[in-house]
Amino acid sequence: MSDEKQLNIASVVAKVFARCKNDNGFAAALKKADNPDTEYQAWEIFADYGIPLNVDTQRLPYAIVFSSIAKSSRNSDGSLGFGAALARAYLDDGGKDSDAAKAKLRRILACDNVVELCSVLRPILRLISSRCEVISYTKLLKDLLYFDPEKTLARWAQDFFVSSQKTEEDS
Repeated sequence: MSDEKQLNIASVVAKVFARCKNDNGFAAALKKADNPDTEYQAWEIFADYGIPLNVDTQRLPYAIVFSSIAKSSRNSDGSLGFGAALARAYLDDGGKDSDAAKAKLRRILACDNVVELCSVLRPILRLISSRCEVISYTKLLKDLLYFDPEKTLARWAQDFFVSSQKTEEDS
């Protein structure tokens, strides 16, 4: 992926954070974007960002990430990759050794396309956000838009196990 496209994704994520902070109507519409029954309420916003509404593999990653941004209480993007954020969300329960965390990771690793993955991620992202983990929505959006099951999921699994070890060593 080109640096320009990567920069564009980071810029879009930053703009969504800024606008959610200052525009309650915008944030309210985006909060509903991750639900298939109410997603259409955010379509005008998606269209403004040039997101193709008729291409699920493009629309759903934006829907899940934009909705998570709107639901979060943060003002800017985080730094953790998805796997690391999932492991850290379960630190109180043993991190990578938590049965619940492992079950969620296994369910994610069973996904073979981005449409399925987005539906599985919806509650998991809510959990990560509720536990104040500073996930990088830029990295997540990039991973979803350019989803390669083998590479993306392997990197998330690696981040899950390695980040837990680093946290244990730091303690």
